[in-house]
Amino acid sequence: MTASTTHHPAGMTTPLVSILIRSMGRDELSDALTSVKFQHWPNIEIVIVDASGKESVSPPPAPGRPLRLLRTDRALNRSEAANLLLDSADGEFALFLDDDDWIAPDHIERLMAALVPLPSHALSYAGVLCVEQDAHGDLAAHGLRWRMVRRYDAPFDAERLMAENYIPLHAALFRLAPVRSQPELRFDPALDVFEDWDFWLQLLEVGPFIHVPGVSGYYRIHGDAGMGVQTGDEASALRNLEILLSKWIQRWDIARIRNFVGWSRQISTLRDELEQQRRAARDAELAFEAERAALKTRHAQELDATRQWYEHSRSWRLTRPLRGTADLLRRWSGDLRHNEGRRRLARMALNGLTRLYRSPVLAPLSRAIPPQLKRRIRNRLIRESTPTTLDVWHETGLRIERPIGPTPLVSIVIPVYNHADYIEHCIRSALAQDWPNLEVIVVDDASTDPAVLPILNALAADPRCTLIRHEHNKGISEAQNSALIASQGDIIAFLDCDDHLAPDAVSRCMRAWRADTVYLHSGRINVDDEDREVSRINFVSLPREDYFEENLRAMYATHFKLIRRDAFARVGLFDPRFDAAQDYEMLMRIAFHYPSRCFVHVPDFVYFHRFHALQTTEARRAHQDALTTRIQREARLRDDIRRGRYGRKLSFIMLSFGKHSQTLQAIKGIEQTVRVAHEIILYDNGSDEDTVAFLKSRIDGQFENVRVIYGDRNLGPAQGRRRALEHASGEWFIVFDNDEIPEAGWLEELLVRAESRDRVGAVCCRVAFPNGLLQFSGGFTRKLDDVEIELALHDRDTRHDALESCIFREIEWAPIGATLFTVNIAEHLHDGYPNVFEDAGVSFALRKRGYKLLNAPGALVWHEHVTFRPDTEMRGRYLSDRYDPELMLKSVASFHAENGLLIRDEYIWRENGLDTLSRTEIIARLEETLRRATVFKS
Repeated sequence: MTASTTHHPAGMTTPLVSILIRSMGRDELSDALTSVKFQHWPNIEIVIVDASGKESVSPPPAPGRPLRLLRTDRALNRSEAANLLLDSADGEFALFLDDDDWIAPDHIERLMAALVPLPSHALSYAGVLCVEQDAHGDLAAHGLRWRMVRRYDAPFDAERLMAENYIPLHAALFRLAPVRSQPELRFDPALDVFEDWDFWLQLLEVGPFIHVPGVSGYYRIHGDAGMGVQTGDEASALRNLEILLSKWIQRWDIARIRNFVGWSRQISTLRDELEQQRRAARDAELAFEAERAALKTRHAQELDATRQWYEHSRSWRLTRPLRGTADLLRRWSGDLRHNEGRRRLARMALNGLTRLYRSPVLAPLSRAIPPQLKRRIRNRLIRESTPTTLDVWHETGLRIERPIGPTPLVSIVIPVYNHADYIEHCIRSALAQDWPNLEVIVVDDASTDPAVLPILNALAADPRCTLIRHEHNKGISEAQNSALIASQGDIIAFLDCDDHLAPDAVSRCMRAWRADTVYLHSGRINVDDEDREVSRINFVSLPREDYFEENLRAMYATHFKLIRRDAFARVGLFDPRFDAAQDYEMLMRIAFHYPSRCFVHVPDFVYFHRFHALQTTEARRAHQDALTTRIQREARLRDDIRRGRYGRKLSFIMLSFGKHSQTLQAIKGIEQTVRVAHEIILYDNGSDEDTVAFLKSRIDGQFENVRVIYGDRNLGPAQGRRRALEHASGEWFIVFDNDEIPEAGWLEELLVRAESRDRVGAVCCRVAFPNGLLQFSGGFTRKLDDVEIELALHDRDTRHDALESCIFREIEWAPIGATLFTVNIAEHLHDGYPNVFEDAGVSFALRKRGYKLLNAPGALVWHEHVTFRPDTEMRGRYLSDRYDPELMLKSVASFHAENGLLIRDEYIWRENGLDTLSRTEIIARLEETLRRATVFKS
């Protein structure tokens, strides 16, 4: 054989390069040949051997590249095929390329540019990415989308090559002259695996290798490719390794072995240093916890100082007789908050008084009792019947997770849409788990295949299986959300309906579950339509040190996923905007809110992931690519906000009317959780002198971002906020009540939600009382007739960690406490809303202007409502003005004038006697009310 050489127009020689392809007749051969066709290097020949022995290879033509096909009368193993190709090559240089891999257009050119000037070197190699087709990859090649599994791009290290093969076969270009001059320099037929490693070790004796940094080769995951040797026959792998080692240990001299031992020691030293770094990180974490404990101590000291300040104030001295009476009543009634029997009595009293209040017969008597007294009685009974269970008053960043037992209930969630050929195998594999505490939740998302329903009905006979059916197709996010809401498990596992599990999948994963684990993911086996194994993948070789940053580049925390139930209560359920990539978006939210120590990888191959044609359509890929880009953009935005990088300045609008100790805590809560540019405009709405004195001594001038403005009289919440907005310089506005405490991470979720869609006017938080029950997660209306509506609250009195409260929704009106507005709402905050419904008025006005109102389920705020704080400063004046039924009636009148709708509120209608009036009389009464001036009686 004679090697040929051509010349560039400039006279530079371009030696012939032989591309050597071993083929078993796979369809992907056309991709490999296409990548050779477009190589920049002009002088290339292609030699293909049909290693199947069945004449199964029919390569398409490769224009501009000479191509030869070698056939044999029998099947060849990898070494035999490689040696036949070596003997048939005409080039001066050669590169092996498997028929399911490909190379970038500059691959040969880069390798030749490095190797040709160094005649003493035997081989040059570049970086290779091991990739698989996946919804969440970020590598584009030949119009497809791929997800990186592993990257090989390490500098040359002879001692490392003695320990492992880190040079994929088609990464390397080598000289053919040594092969022709040394007949023994060949692939070893005795090796079924490691044959390429053995060949590199032989070439290493010819001369050194040179590394060309940067990726220009791509290794498609098939079988065990791309992840090192992971053969299903461990005995065979060990046998081949022994053959390789016994062969080379005799050929390495003492100097080479000494270098190898030195390299091993260096690795051990690096491993020790890494362990020391990890210990230092743990020590730093313990130091942080100690600092946090000290911060809580300082909070307690501040509270004690505040208490002493109160005790020396004039109002404290004047109210001493009332406090003494209250102490006697408390001693007489006992501690209702910690006695279930007394709590039941309080609930019975509350229910009984409510029925009496609603009785038409007793309406005249009820109206004779002052509204403020009825409100105080009601608040007392509510407080005593639902004891405070969460200490959130003086601490932000509260962990809402609850401990789970040693054998927690695991709920396996299976969303179903068609796939009748696979669902029985899937669901039976879930029911066959050997984990003793298990339930399976199957959601049929309105499958169109009639074969699905009989299968599901038969499997639902198992008492551990719950079947839910959607009448209309809602998408995979809402299907999974339905399953989550119906589930009871402390841990939720996810299984696609065309995949299946090993019988011990749950138990093997749970053995690795730790007390602080939030998210666990396993290895997987890829199978085809007929359950034949295609490849195995786990992520044990990845660093897994920063789950947020690492998965932001490409998702690897996938397939059998077990997620702590409480994580969904913290970050929200699946967002339907991301159907087809919803698991990636959920991962990025959880990875943002939880540290990487809460993630666990179990490398065991317990999940069988099926490849089939429906997963690989071009339209599906394009949709998933767009979703991936959006998910990554929103994840980066969250991270930027946490780091203080955000393009808009925020103005927090806060009112003060008594409750000054709570005001201080609310401001501290904002300052502890907000890092972006912001200001807090605190407007005092004519508080008493004790409150004003507290503001001036404890708040005004004590915080860099706080500006206090003092009003001389109570303007009510709407007008007070309007005055505060007059001083705001921010682009977006957050109305935040002075008796609220934000949970860590709330602002990131609030702002990302506001950025998630066009024309968002307002986003409200999920707000919970100290008893653990929600006040609201947004508002909606109930239409009673053409004119009357009720303003209702989503998830009112639902547990704060109930998953049904954590769904993403567009809302009809936004309760104004802890709510972000993207426009200045001052024009809608007027005198017509003295004490209530200004939020409904603002919301309806924004919707008329084409704005959307959204909730943010991951933004949790605790509300220290006056009901739960009997020690609230100025409590009497606050209740008198806040629940004045005549002023409330004016708010009803204003809303009717602006929207043509009557808000029916039981308290307002009963206290103002509207129940006994006709519609005409009611409207006349409202018109009269609007003409009256607003006067606060306190």
